[in-house]
This record gives sequence, C-alpha cells and structure tokens, in this order.
Amino acid sequence: MAARQVDERTRQLQAASTALVTKHAEDPKQDIIEERRRATFDSKELCYYLNGGKDKVERRAQFAAVLAKTPWGNKTNQYFYTREEEYVHGLRCALGIWQKMQADKLTMDDGLMMRVLADSPGGLELHIGMFMPTILSQGDPEQQAKWLPPCLNLQIIGTYAQTELGHGTFVRGLETTATYDSSTQEFIIHSPTLTSTKWWPGGMGKTATHAIVMARLILNGKDHGPHAFIVQLRRLEDHLPMPGVTVGDIGPKFGFGGVDNGYMSMDHVRIPRLNMMMRFAKVTPEGQYIPPPPANSKASYATMLFVRADIVKNSGGILSKAVTIATRYAAVRRQTAPGPGQRELQVLDYQNVANTLLGLISSAYACWFMGQNMQQRYHKFEEDRDKGVFTDLPELHALSSGCKATCTAITADGIEIARRTCGGHGYSQLSGLPRLFASYVQNVTWEGDNNVLYLQTARFMLKALLAGKSGKSVSGSSAYLGAGALQAELNSKCSAKCPDCWADPSLALAALRHRAAHLTVKGAQLLQQKSGGGQLKFEGQAWNSCTVAQIALAKAHTEMVLLQTFMETLQQARAEGSLAPATLAVLGRCCTLFGLGLVEAGAADLLEAGWMGSKCLWSADLWIILLNDDRVASCISTCTTAAVDMHPVA
Repeated sequence: MAARQVDERTRQLQAASTALVTKHAEDPKQDIIEERRRATFDSKELCYYLNGGKDKVERRAQFAAVLAKTPWGNKTNQYFYTREEEYVHGLRCALGIWQKMQADKLTMDDGLMMRVLADSPGGLELHIGMFMPTILSQGDPEQQAKWLPPCLNLQIIGTYAQTELGHGTFVRGLETTATYDSSTQEFIIHSPTLTSTKWWPGGMGKTATHAIVMARLILNGKDHGPHAFIVQLRRLEDHLPMPGVTVGDIGPKFGFGGVDNGYMSMDHVRIPRLNMMMRFAKVTPEGQYIPPPPANSKASYATMLFVRADIVKNSGGILSKAVTIATRYAAVRRQTAPGPGQRELQVLDYQNVANTLLGLISSAYACWFMGQNMQQRYHKFEEDRDKGVFTDLPELHALSSGCKATCTAITADGIEIARRTCGGHGYSQLSGLPRLFASYVQNVTWEGDNNVLYLQTARFMLKALLAGKSGKSVSGSSAYLGAGALQAELNSKCSAKCPDCWADPSLALAALRHRAAHLTVKGAQLLQQKSGGGQLKFEGQAWNSCTVAQIALAKAHTEMVLLQTFMETLQQARAEGSLAPATLAVLGRCCTLFGLGLVEAGAADLLEAGWMGSKCLWSADLWIILLNDDRVASCISTCTTAAVDMHPVA
C-alpha cells in the first residue's frame, strides 16, 4: 500500500503536541536494560547452576534456534489454533522431534529437552510420561525387551488408564477387574459398571493403540487389589477399536486442548497372562499369586510416585515463566507521575507490586529446588528398590504427596496472581499467561486431588507422632516428632528481639517447624476424641470428621520442608563453591522472604501455640517490608534474565 502523504501545515501543527508528549516519554527497552545493568551478580552463573551446567544451557539454546525454524516448532500461531488444529500441531511437533532424534542420533534427554522447548503437548504426553516409565519401573526384563522397542519406534503408542468415571485418587476403589482364567492363561479385563469407565487418560481419545490399565486382580474369587496390565485398544492396521473395547474422546476441556483425553470401557476383553506387569507381583500359569516383598507391597504405585515427583520438579519452572512475564511487564510499564513534570513511575516501583512479584520469585526458587530434591529422592528409591531395600518408601510417598499438593497450589495461584499484576494486558492470550494458567491448573487435581494427597501425608505424620510417643525412632522430615525432640519443640519460643533477627531464615524455619509440630499434636488430639478416646482411627467417620485439621498439619509440614530444602540447597552450594558469594546473597534474601511469607500466612497458628507474641510478629512483618522497600535490583535481574534463560522460548 502506498505511503500516506501528510501536508506540511498539518505536520507543523502536530509537532508542538508531539514534543509535549515525548518530553517525558520513556523507552521501555531502555528500562529493561537498566534493570539488568543494576544486577549485583552474574545471572549467567545462576542460569548454569539451575540448569545443570553451561553445556546444557548452550545445547538447549541451539535446539531452541533449530525448533524456531521448523513449521512444527514455530510458535507464531499457537494462540490462534482451533482445538483440532492444536491437536494436529501437537502430533506434528512430537513426530518432528522423534524424526530429528532418529536423523541426528540424539539422546532421550535431547528429545525431552526439545519437548519442553516446543511446549506443544499432544497425544504422546502419557506415552512418554507414564506408559514407558511404567514398563521400565514395573515390567520384568522380558516384558521390557518386548514392549520398549516398539514404544521407542512409535510402532505402538501408549497411555495410562487409572482414573475412572467414579474413582480417581482412591485407587483401591477402582472397579475395573482383571479375572484370571488358568485354562487359557489369560486375564479377562472387564468394566462391570458405568462408573468403572476409564476417564481422562491423555492420548486415549484418538491417538493411543495400547494402555497400561489399572485393574483389580481377581484370582479364584479373591481380590488382590489394583495391578497394572497392558491392554491393546486399537488395531494397528486401521486404528479401529479392538473387539470389546469402547473408546473415544471426552470433548473440550478448560485448557490443554492439544491433548486428546479419552474414555474407555471393556467388555470381557481377554489378554495374555504376560501382559500383567510382573517385576514385583506375579501370577503363575496355574493362577498362584506371588506378592511383592512386604516392604514394597505398593510397588504398583511406583508410577504415581514418579509422576508426582516430576510434577513437583516442573512447578518451579512453570511459575518462573509466569513471574518472568509479569516482572518484565512491571519493569517496562510506567503508571502515574509523582508530581508535575516528573517521570511516571515504573509499576515495579510500587511497594504492593514489588511485594507480590518478589514473593512469587522466591516461591519459584523454592519449588525449583524442591523439585530437584524430589527427583534425587526418587532416583535413590529406584536404586534401593533394585537392591530390595524399601525403607524410604513411606517417606517418599508422604513427601511426594504433600509437596505435589503444596507446589502445584503455589504455582497455580501464582500464575493467576502474576496475570493480575499485568492489568488488562494479562487478559490477552498474547501475554502467554491465560494459556499457561489453563494448561497448568489441572495439576491441582490430576494424579491426586491436592486435599486427598494432604490427607495421605497427614496419616504419615500422625503415625510418626505415635511412633515417637511409643519410644520408636523417628527420622527423616518428621524427626521433630520423635519422643525427645517433640517435647523440646513444643516448649520452644521465638527468639527474635528485633526485625533484623529475621534476616536469618533459620528463625523462620524454627517457626514453621513449631507450627507443624503444634498442628500435628492438635490433629492427633482431635482424631483421638473423634475415635472415642482410644486408638486413632484412620478411616471411617472418625477420620472424615476431622479432615480440615489433618489437611492443615500436612500443609504446615510440607511448607516447612520447602523452606528447609531451600536453605540446605544454598548451604550445599556454598560448601561446594558452586555459586559466587554475590549470587548466594541474592538467593539468601529470596530464601528469607519465602520463609517470612509462610510465617506471616501461618501467624494465627503460631500465636495460638504461644510460640510468638504480637511484638515478634510485628518484627517479622517489618522485615518483609524492609526487603520489599530495598527491592533488590539483582532480584529483578534474576527474574528477567536467569528465569527467562531457563525457558528460552517461554
């Protein structure tokens, strides 16, 4: 289109008006450059530390550049897809990554890295995230040799079918059955009720050919509980449903449109005996049940432990995306001049905005470090399991449950808080925040509703309390509930004499530990009252009538663990020399702020317990204000540079 001609008189008339406005105008690009310039530490050093080293960061940057040039890795149109287009794009992206891995002989870690960068979830999510991991963790060597090659070559595509229309977190209540027929050495997989219909498995709607089906193992009329079975859903030659299998897509969802979540019911479907995952529990050809080792009686739950640990790991990265977007916006958006002729203030300079964003930055680091810790715990569990050692399984189950609940709640709420901080622009899909929230918020309910998971953690905590009272050793994260430790904890008081005392996060940790101990004792007393004054009842009416208290104690414990892990991570980095003092100083302030935020939120419990008075609480609140008034330019650089470096194509 030809350039529009403006006459000279019009230009002259407008010039004065333009000068009036541009006199105080600011360049947003210069604002963000200035924020980064004020950093007191090397943000690249922190980026390398968070992401496993310089080589990994540079390799990811290379992959990001390559993906941006491909039709399936380019994100230009991602906010404009219909549901069908989003699904097709997700498949093209997954296949594009697979083909590149084959052509360039890349590793599985490279493929996973590209998958994260592409951020186009599709029909292969559970194939990669649950189907293959279940075969690896629960299949015996022969089963792994049979099933993994076609999985890796995409000759078959799997999903994970546990949740039913009528049951989710309560795995023991699943209604799908697997009845053994010794005369044919087959299992009969059957959906006996409407509510036994498998519901929600990703990839089941259109993509998957096979599924890991969790079903109750029935041998000679005896129910042995849920076990994992491989069931073929669709024929490989034409992708039509197998005889006896009714399968389809459940329809549009709140978000995650590229993933075809589905439903399935089975009508007396026969599968070979060897389709049962038999690394631990086994069924002989004659129909004899060989249970897993007593200490590992919940071996079939290993996949859930893996997924929950993975969810915790991902939470910090997702929250860092949201807070990076919001902090960048707050750094370049200006609003209201403090006086005539003065520059408008950056939104980031308002105390309430700084308070919000610095709190989210601190929470993102806390979740990130907790995720790394959970992965380490899970890998240690795998090593111990291969040696026949299962002593840490209860602790891992309790922590993976509680931390999944806490970290996903922090992240889901944090994304929405970050979106609101961006004002009206946060409502635009192009900000990235609505899509991020819609895709992530499912995490508070999938793989275990958060409240139900808190209750599982609470059971562990109450049993640890009972063990301590009976004189047994209590170790791990709940060591403070041991016989001698508990009484000392309950007798402790806040030692803060002035606001500066709160600069050391160990004081906040002491507060959170006392709060958790207080609420655990309180929860046990309430449960004992509801149990009729005798032995604690962990099911039935007694338990159901005091779940609010149990959720509170579990949340308090996991919040304490998050802060403790944050502190221990920094202590280890300091001891190993992994980070420079300036970087550790900034992270230390984030750690302090994170802890004080939790103390402030749990102040009522601490006042009730008598651990602190109003003067002590006031000094904690004052330290939070001091942290926010200082604002710490280096923290802002940490978010806008290091956090975005963690997600080059966020």
